[in-house]
Amino acid sequence: MSDTSIEKGVEDRPDLAKILYDLRQHLTLTQSQMAEQLGISQAMVSAIEKGRTEPSSKLADKILNYSKTLEEREAKASESDFGEWLREQRAKHNLTQAELAEKAGISQLTISFIETGKTQSPQKATISAIEKALGRGLPTEVKTEISEETEVGGLGEYFGPFPLEDWEANVGNDTPGIYVFYDILKRPVYVGQTSDLKTRIRQYEDFFWFKSPIVDSFAFIVVRDDKLRRQVEAAMIKLVGENAIFNKQHKITLSNPSLLSPKVRIIRLPEEERGR
Repeated sequence: MSDTSIEKGVEDRPDLAKILYDLRQHLTLTQSQMAEQLGISQAMVSAIEKGRTEPSSKLADKILNYSKTLEEREAKASESDFGEWLREQRAKHNLTQAELAEKAGISQLTISFIETGKTQSPQKATISAIEKALGRGLPTEVKTEISEETEVGGLGEYFGPFPLEDWEANVGNDTPGIYVFYDILKRPVYVGQTSDLKTRIRQYEDFFWFKSPIVDSFAFIVVRDDKLRRQVEAAMIKLVGENAIFNKQHKITLSNPSLLSPKVRIIRLPEEERGR
């Protein structure tokens, strides 16, 4: 191989140190958290970012795929008509996200989720608050988009995904439904069903995994029929479980386990991926 070919190969090689650092900063993860996601040590993350070591081809592929997946999902999310409309209106009113959030009485993170398309089906109260704050209603095409996202034929109404820290503002009292928690890359990590979503989620608040990046957002479908909820939950666990971050399931033990459905599971990492 000529020296020119060698030099070209070096030039074409992706800068994994920069990619890993930028990815970690974008996700607002510490080196330890990033290491958990990749299944490596914090020391290895530090060494790669500082250019002290080259990752193996397998690890390099994992970093590149991680970055590509994030880019693809954010590109898809940005296609939301509601998000585009909201950004335009906010710019016209010369408002920051924080200023609009304060004016509407909702969180800045909720505004961010809508503008980036992470939330496809917001609560009606959120939409109404935004319209009131901006002094104008949503265009017909935007309302149609939201309506199409909300209706789930044969089941009920879909809402979300919402930022985890705003869960209480987006769940009504005595709301029955099927719910999914997602990690920071919008991968499902937990599936369950309940007759009272607010009470169920409140029980999770002290669990170690109930925080970002393990759980970053959630969504739910309002399903009032108990039997139908259990059937759909069982089907979702079968369909999602093998492809979620966590695969092996075990029951959650609480001081009052009768409050939890027997089929509610926290899904755990397989042996080869444990620690990610």
